[in-house]
Amino acid sequence: MLIGVEQRTLGKTGIQVSAIGFGCGPTAGLMIYGTPAEQEAGVKAAFDAGITYFDTAPIYGDYVSEENLGRALAVARIRPQIATKVALELPDLEDIRGAVRRSVEDSLRRLRVESVTNIQVHNRVASARAARSDLGVGAQLTPADVLGPVLETLEKLRREGKTQAIGCCAWGGEYAAVCEVLKSGRFDTVLVGYSLLNPTSGRAAPAGFRARDFGNVMHTAAAKGTSSVALRVLESGTLAGVAQPHVTSGQARSPSREFADNVERARALRFLMREDQTLAQAAIRFALGDPRIGVVLVGFSSMDQVAESAAAANGQRLTASDLERLEALYATDFSREGASSAGMEGSHAC
Repeated sequence: MLIGVEQRTLGKTGIQVSAIGFGCGPTAGLMIYGTPAEQEAGVKAAFDAGITYFDTAPIYGDYVSEENLGRALAVARIRPQIATKVALELPDLEDIRGAVRRSVEDSLRRLRVESVTNIQVHNRVASARAARSDLGVGAQLTPADVLGPVLETLEKLRREGKTQAIGCCAWGGEYAAVCEVLKSGRFDTVLVGYSLLNPTSGRAAPAGFRARDFGNVMHTAAAKGTSSVALRVLESGTLAGVAQPHVTSGQARSPSREFADNVERARALRFLMREDQTLAQAAIRFALGDPRIGVVLVGFSSMDQVAESAAAANGQRLTASDLERLEALYATDFSREGASSAGMEGSHAC
């Protein structure tokens, strides 16, 4: 394993993790749609490149991601740090403690391990329960659900040695409820959406910003010693400079208008591309530039993307000039002044 990938501390745990994590979800799709040989080669290439944190979930491919990751790691004979998740559905709320325990134990079985580094609550949080939230997966839970039986069970599982860290989710939901959970200070990590196209999990929305406002939740999290785990850093591949989704990705199977819009926005970021920096590397370095982020999750569709991403974690950051140009782009929706703001939300804050 190479040592060039930056290491960071995961929340209050003292656990050292690679600053880039291998995202095993459907967006890039390798661990769901790839062949066994591709998956085995992928996890070995990532580990050899210094990427030692692998993030999966039961919901990814209906358990397929966990099963494939467990098999691939066993074949490659490597044991990295693994993070998985718990996503409860409405029927599970009749027995939250039992549902959380069953989910974790089933994940460990699929992953072929006795414990993991991090178990994260995948559900979104709001003032009332609902079958679905505005983003993401699973039922919408209340702060009382999360801080009560969900967290109590996860803490018990940690005492039993089944996980070292516990995380929650701030990508979606209602931000007053999200912040209530974060202000408890009882979580080691929080999942956040964070990218060049939308940095509002980590800052106030810029003047003129038209995308969804994620409420600067990283500020509240950091104040409680909670590390942010950044997802959507490459915005489904649009920040890799592509015009079409990779054939292995979930976007290739379910195209979206958001992907097309982000392709157009990303064209305004070509100034970040240099002889020694791709657009994807610039996007990763943008996220790595925030010390409140413990792990930047990157999904992979092919082997060349692994090396490209690992090389981004060499300590290089975007310049002050780059960041100034970004501010101007935010104010004009990436030079799309006439673009509709329909469907976008107003400002939130903890």
